[in-house]
Amino acid sequence: MIKKNIFSIGLDSQTIESLYAYLADGFDFILIETAEDLMSKIKKYKVSLMFLNNHLPDFDNCQELCIALRSQPNTETVPLIVLTNDQPESLQKEKISLFQAGLIDGYFSMPLNAEEVTAYSNVFLQRQALQEELEETNKLLSQISTTDELMQIYNRRYLIHRLEDELLRIKRYNYPLSAIMIDLDYFKKINDQYGHAQGDKALKGLALFLKQNIRAMDILCRYGGEEIVILLPHTNAKGASLTAERLRSHIKAHNFGDSDNPLCFTVSIGLVTFDRQDDLNVDKVISALDIQLYKAKNSGRNKVCEVLYKDTIL
Repeated sequence: MIKKNIFSIGLDSQTIESLYAYLADGFDFILIETAEDLMSKIKKYKVSLMFLNNHLPDFDNCQELCIALRSQPNTETVPLIVLTNDQPESLQKEKISLFQAGLIDGYFSMPLNAEEVTAYSNVFLQRQALQEELEETNKLLSQISTTDELMQIYNRRYLIHRLEDELLRIKRYNYPLSAIMIDLDYFKKINDQYGHAQGDKALKGLALFLKQNIRAMDILCRYGGEEIVILLPHTNAKGASLTAERLRSHIKAHNFGDSDNPLCFTVSIGLVTFDRQDDLNVDKVISALDIQLYKAKNSGRNKVCEVLYKDTIL
């Protein structure tokens, strides 16, 4: 279990021990004595909860310190509970002021009823845990909805979404966009001769190979069947041509199996380069890629067929 951190700021050891005895499991106490130490440590730790003495040796203005904490990205939403030794008549004004400003989440006088304070604190911690669990679930659902299960690359849904974004960008920022459509040659023969398990292995191996041989900014997606599309932002025709040919030749030379059971194949590639002057939508891009891929497959396979989009509409 990953430990999470609770800041204890300016508290005496007896108070810390009493709080620690009742708090939920899975948390480490980070002991902090001064405001200077506090501002240093919030940059190093992920904090789940803060207990703050309203009078620190080097900083006696609680409201200013709370404002400083709320201005830091790491602590702006972290539950903050003030603990005070002040007499009731002197703390009421500060307490009301801090709550009205939305700077704190709790305010208790010492000596503490530790069980009461930690029960109150645990509500925040439990709520935080549920929020983190929800965020992780949403992240997983988002990943599942945009990832191809077999190849573990982006799927067709994500391709369409990103392509729409890229088409807007090339018009706005006037940079070239190239796209590659790759199809594994004679894929049916692999399935028929070696079985579908080897066919799946070929597709997964090809996807992994492509991941490792394109730029981080390039967008790799399974379009359907054994067809893969790679979007190449900020890439002109010459650069895209070099990329496509490099991928084709390296795939041809690569063994996607092992020494005892080699698995070798070639790919055909269609390549189209677009610019901001082109009248484009997703369907036109996919259609242009498909035409070039069809030419590559019908003129012998294991080759790249490429074109500038503007030359296809003259």
